Amino acid sequence: MILPGRAHIGHILRYVGRPLFWLLAWDVVVTGIWCVVNTAWAEFPALPLTLLGSAVAVYLSFRNTTAYARWWEARTLWGAMVNTSRTLAREAATLLTDRDTAVTVAHRQIAYVQALRLHLRRQPLWDELADRLPADEIERLRHVANVPNAIHARTAAIIAQARPDPILHSVLARTMSDISNAQGGMERIKNTPLPQQYATYPTVFTHGFCILLPLGLVETLGLYTPLGSTVAGFLFLALLQIGNDIQNPFENLEDDVPLTTLTRAIEIDLRDGLGEAHGLEPVKPVNGILW
Repeated sequence: MILPGRAHIGHILRYVGRPLFWLLAWDVVVTGIWCVVNTAWAEFPALPLTLLGSAVAVYLSFRNTTAYARWWEARTLWGAMVNTSRTLAREAATLLTDRDTAVTVAHRQIAYVQALRLHLRRQPLWDELADRLPADEIERLRHVANVPNAIHARTAAIIAQARPDPILHSVLARTMSDISNAQGGMERIKNTPLPQQYATYPTVFTHGFCILLPLGLVETLGLYTPLGSTVAGFLFLALLQIGNDIQNPFENLEDDVPLTTLTRAIEIDLRDGLGEAHGLEPVKPVNGILW
């Protein structure tokens, strides 16, 4: 996740630099031909271009709103995961009579959120789990499709084996259910991409509009067409890129939900709750980015 800060020209150019360069080159070509030929052969009617630009802007706005809704739901679900992880550890410590079981539950929840982070990012998770779970359990997990879910199910079984009071057990079961629901929401976002109409068509429409843009401006702006067309095109290209960046929030890219930061925060909170000396620190931004 990119932290708020002062925008600078270098970052802006890197953000949409390549398509913006090709747009500028096309603008120069159109302007050069217009200056040499000096006819209206390349003139594009202003009204259709204006209507097309308005339609593309509205379409991009709808797509970006949908993409941001996915990103925000992903962040909300992880906020719920943070809260329910703290709740589970606290309930285990206060409702279970066996201190060792309560500690095991807290440690397993740490392993669970770390496994979930890597599961959503499609990254290898065995090195992360090697020191967090028993070797025999890790060997069994190698044969399951959904490792975080299997870890969570085993934690539920350990709680049941502690034989808590039925009423207290229902409290813990409700918290475990909330955790499962949060994971299910995250997997729904991960496994359900935006519809093809939202994922592909904006690119086609935006690039097509940018191609037509200098044709409609050259008769009016003349030699200033590259400037006017590039500035206007930048707005559309930036809107297009913003939607592309946030539509899939679990890809381990700089605009994604900062899963590493959130799972580290969960681990610190749970270990602090157990009174352990862990030496962990919150994840710090790297070049203005939280991972």
